[in-house]
Amino acid sequence: MIYFFRAISNESDDFLFDIAINASAKFIDLHNFIQQKLNFDSAQLTSFFITDEAWQKEQEITLIDMTGDGSIGVMDQITLDTYLDRPKQRMLYTFDPFAERVLFMELTHITEGEVKEPAAVRLEGTAPTPFLDENFDLDADESESYDDDDGDDFSGLDDEFPEDYADDSFDFDDY
Repeated sequence: MIYFFRAISNESDDFLFDIAINASAKFIDLHNFIQQKLNFDSAQLTSFFITDEAWQKEQEITLIDMTGDGSIGVMDQITLDTYLDRPKQRMLYTFDPFAERVLFMELTHITEGEVKEPAAVRLEGTAPTPFLDENFDLDADESESYDDDDGDDFSGLDDEFPEDYADDSFDFDDY
């Protein structure tokens, strides 16, 4: 059986990615194909989430089981047809878990046969970038100073604690 997936992104209105892959392929195969075609960093943690029709997460399949208790599926151990067996099923591909960035994927149709390897049936538009530019600026000049000119004037405050301050007077039990 050949599964056909359509992937879209909420970050790019013109992005459309249609994938053909064998139903017996593992989630890691789909992951690697997406990473390669979209030029993502394959060293990043990623997950697939099988969802309901409203995109609510139901089952996670992750690159690495960090729980160690087997409660989460691992991509290199689970085939696509374990969780997906009919058109219109949905899943999220989380490629940037820290910023919660995803591809919305739907199993559009299933046909008889097999493909030699995963294939991009259609890839158009602007793919989401692997990282948000505003998160990190590794080339930033470290000599730049931070200017917090928001109008706050703290010039009248002393730089030291008051003499009668006792650090044992604060009690977390009061909160």
